[in-house]
This record gives sequence, C-alpha cells and structure tokens, in this order.
Amino acid sequence: MTASSVSLAHIVAKAHIQRLSLIGLAKNVGKTTATNHLLQMLLAERLYEASELALTSLGLDGEATDAMTGLPKPRYVPQAGLLIATTNALLRQAENEGARFERLHQLPGRTALGPVILARVKQPGRVVIAGPTLLRDLRFTLDQFGICGAKLGIIDGAINRLGAAAPAITDACILCVGASIAATPELAARRAADVFQRLMTPQSVWSDAYRKLQPQTSLLCFSPNLRENEPLSFNQVAEPENEARWIVEQMQNDAEKEVVYFLHGALTEELTRVLLQQLPQHPVARQAELVVEDATKIFCHTVTLSRLAARGLNVRVTTGVRVLAMTINPYTPEYSCTPRRFLNALLRELPANCPPVIDVVSGIFHAASV
Repeated sequence: MTASSVSLAHIVAKAHIQRLSLIGLAKNVGKTTATNHLLQMLLAERLYEASELALTSLGLDGEATDAMTGLPKPRYVPQAGLLIATTNALLRQAENEGARFERLHQLPGRTALGPVILARVKQPGRVVIAGPTLLRDLRFTLDQFGICGAKLGIIDGAINRLGAAAPAITDACILCVGASIAATPELAARRAADVFQRLMTPQSVWSDAYRKLQPQTSLLCFSPNLRENEPLSFNQVAEPENEARWIVEQMQNDAEKEVVYFLHGALTEELTRVLLQQLPQHPVARQAELVVEDATKIFCHTVTLSRLAARGLNVRVTTGVRVLAMTINPYTPEYSCTPRRFLNALLRELPANCPPVIDVVSGIFHAASV
C-alpha cells in the first residue's frame, strides 16, 4: 500500500461524507496540525474546491500560543473561498493582520468572545476559530455550511470532548491522539485505545424500538419476546442508586425473559459503578441489554463495560460512530518520543482491524488492509 493511498485527504474523500469532526483526547495531540494538513491536501490533490470546504471549532483553535501551557501553536490560514464560522472579534483581529472576509450572517448561540459569524475567506490570513459551544448550535452551523454550498464541513473539536463525533452531529470522525495524553507512550497508547474501543461499542438490534418507545422517558425496560406487555418506565428520583436498583430488580424479576433497557441520556461512570456493586457476581442465565443513543454518551472505561457484560448486562448503542482514521503526535514537552515508538505502542493496544493510523508530519502510517 502506498502512502498516498492512505493519506488523510484520500481517506476522507473516499468516505463520501458531508460532516467530519477531529476529536482530540488532550492538549498538544496535533488536532489543529491534522486539520490544517487535511484542508491543504484536500485542495492540493484537487479532491475539493475551496468553496466546497467549511471549517469551525467546538472550542478555541488557531491562536498563536496555548493559553494554558504558553507553548506556540499551529495557526489557521484558510484559503480564499473557504467558509468559516468564528466570532466577529476574531474576524476583525485577522483583518487587522491583512486577511479579508465576506460576512454572510450571524449564527445562533454565543461564545465568551461574542456571537459566531458565518464568513467566506476573500483574502487568506491567519485567523483564530471559535465556533459554537453547544452541540445544537454546532449542528445548525453545519446545516448553514451546506446551504452556502459546502460539500464538507469540518469541526476542530474541543479538548477531550467527544460530542462532536456523535452521529447526530457528524457523519464520521478522526481521532487525534498524542504522547501528551499520559506520562509514557505506553500509557498514552492504552488510554487512546480505550477511547477508540468505547467508540466502537456494538450496535443494538433494538435501535428502532429505542427511537419509538417513549423517547421522552429517561429509562425504561421492555421484554421483546413478550410483545403484548407495555414497557416499564422508571419513575423514581433520577439518582444512580435508584436507577441501578431498578435495573437489577427488573433483571431478577424477568430472569427467564430477554430484557432490554433504554437509557435516554448519559451512561455515567457513577451509574456503572453502582450497577457493578448491585449486580450479582453470577449473572442470571439470560443476558440483558442496556442501550444508549451512541458511544459519545458513554462516560466510563471499556474495562467497566466488560465487567458489566460479565455480570449479565451488555451495553449497546443505537447508532455507531464511524472512525475514519487516527492521527498521532509523538511530541510532548514532558518526555522524548519518536513517531515510530508511539505508533508501535499504539498498535500493540489497538485491535488488528483498526482504522489507518497516520503521523501527518513525519509521514509514517499503518493501515490494516488495502
């Protein structure tokens, strides 16, 4: 396999998607570098025209120095024709340095730096991107990108915030990982692999029922093999202790029946901890299933999900998250790490069928299949 066939730009273009998020697990993982590289190569390889691309952020990206670490950061210099969504103050700041923009309209929602403006780049220059902070406003912004002619809207996601990768927001994501995640490359690789495995939580066969059965109810239980029975709704105070006790009681009451739980909201670490305390060590003969909307709503480690499964409760999602690739950044001010060492550490933790792993700076990559 050639390097060009697994380039980030070709992977994205071949995916035939309209909305893409780049998700970073910590600071200094190379998220903005990967975004810049992707934009540059999509245009250089003539996979898109500039007017067909759009960029925004779920945080603050492209500033000269990191506000927390004081380290220099890569800058955004989007090409003429590209759409961006950032604040008016940041547009003015970029114009003071020579950039020019056509302001199209103001978008819903506000940031700490003011309202977000949809603009088209007329003359390139360095610009800081600060887009919507709420997911609903982010989804609206992506809609507006499409209305204005963009065929691919790209989100530079916020630090350690997976929400932009939700299938309701974007069609696919790129997971950006780096040595800065942990104190050693091996620990960083383990943490990155844990997040990837969580995003790969299997899909439930009961996805349609999840969407149709009392979607306004936070937690309910039903037995698919007893169609005449109405689903049971959790109607106590929504505390992890109460929810876990109710789930376990239903599993024990219906030990001979298939039991499925629909959780409309987040599967928190606290809820999983209480579930592990209350579930019996030796599960009932029939396994139960706990369904959440998607993997971005799961806030616990994959080892916790495995322990729940061993107790008879399998966590599933209605819609899977599509991870197109992983990018790596071996640089961290904390210790020295080569690209090859970090890549090898990551591959030891990832499953064999993992998506392509690419260092866009050094050019090294791994792809499981052609």
